[in-house]
Amino acid sequence: MHDVIVIGAGFAGCAAAREVRRAGKTPLVLEARDRIGGRTWTSDWDGQRFERGGNYFHWFQPHLWTEVMAAGVTPLAPPTGDPVHWTVNEELRTGTRAEREAINESAWNKYNAGSWEILPEPHAPLRHPDRIARLDAMTIQQRIDELDLTDDERALLMVECQGVASGYLDDAGALSVMRWHALSGHTLAGTQEAAGGYTIAEGTLAFLQPILDAAACELRLEAPIEAIEQEADRVVVTLRSGEALVARACVVTVPLNALGAIRFEPGLSEVKRSGIALGQAGIGSKVMLKVRTPGGPVSGMHPNHPFGFLGTMFDLPGDEQILVCFGHDGDEIVDGDLAWAQRELDRAAPGCEVIGMNYHDWKSDEFAQGTWGVHRPGWYTTHHAEMQRPEGRVILSNSDWADGWAGFVDGALESGKHGGRWAAAQT
Repeated sequence: MHDVIVIGAGFAGCAAAREVRRAGKTPLVLEARDRIGGRTWTSDWDGQRFERGGNYFHWFQPHLWTEVMAAGVTPLAPPTGDPVHWTVNEELRTGTRAEREAINESAWNKYNAGSWEILPEPHAPLRHPDRIARLDAMTIQQRIDELDLTDDERALLMVECQGVASGYLDDAGALSVMRWHALSGHTLAGTQEAAGGYTIAEGTLAFLQPILDAAACELRLEAPIEAIEQEADRVVVTLRSGEALVARACVVTVPLNALGAIRFEPGLSEVKRSGIALGQAGIGSKVMLKVRTPGGPVSGMHPNHPFGFLGTMFDLPGDEQILVCFGHDGDEIVDGDLAWAQRELDRAAPGCEVIGMNYHDWKSDEFAQGTWGVHRPGWYTTHHAEMQRPEGRVILSNSDWADGWAGFVDGALESGKHGGRWAAAQT
């Protein structure tokens, strides 16, 4: 019998396994994919290292910053410059970054008015349930619609919010935007920097691997789970292959949208089941485009566009760049079609010739079924605390329901650490 079985080898799973090892217990980690990392994925493309999934970090994120510093990796900030682009009522605008951000900040501050009072302790979102109740019941679109905004403000605010939601504004919860804002020091500049500023030159794997190494655990890849059954003082984990493994406790780090594929016996609580059925709203896209352009860094903000939020990620030798482009629906991406990508980029950042495209469809990915965790209305009022509550000898630990940076690597580390400590205590 194993001490603890950890399901998933992303940041939450690796952090959980390390906590189990630190407590003097032995973890077994089961991962459905053929690699570690989960919704992070360090990859190489034409000689350039890049991230197909999550990769931004900041010193506002305490769990992640600790790991980054311990690993001794190299922070990278993206190149920036003028001019920049944005779209208002289907009209492409061009101006300076300062001009665009002045409009953007005005709208953002209207949306997040009162954030200090509503979320004075953003790492404890349920500390003041009465203060968050109104926004928790609303969609982002409903919140935008009640604000007095100019056309430019509305367009830019929609892009910022679609960047947070990684999905549709009439589906994602309004509180998600304010939570990012509050966690980032209650400013737009802080939010942009924390959520989309710094990356790691060596890739996320450079500080994930040391966490897994410290767990000193058995890792089994390509081991998707069929069922998790509890029998008195043990947990039986059955793989799709039919193999059954037994442990004294189990940490499940599967993302919210993929949890429904696992059979739990006895079944999870009604509130957990309804939370899993509700799912999270992040279904967007992250597309990397290699372009040739004689100009400097590229930046665009365009509501309801497949490349809604785009900017230069890497400035390559000669006149080549790699752009990162975020959209609100992965179904809109025509993967591998450079002609389609060129037409869409012409609408968003004229003067760039598309010469390459790299994309992973996280929405259709069986083991993710979406991008980062963005909660739908009612999540905090109804589901958040219950998702964190252990059931018997099983605990669910994933970034999607972290207290702090939910949906980020930092949230995965937070949730994984908590789950690993809890599981070790059961053995």
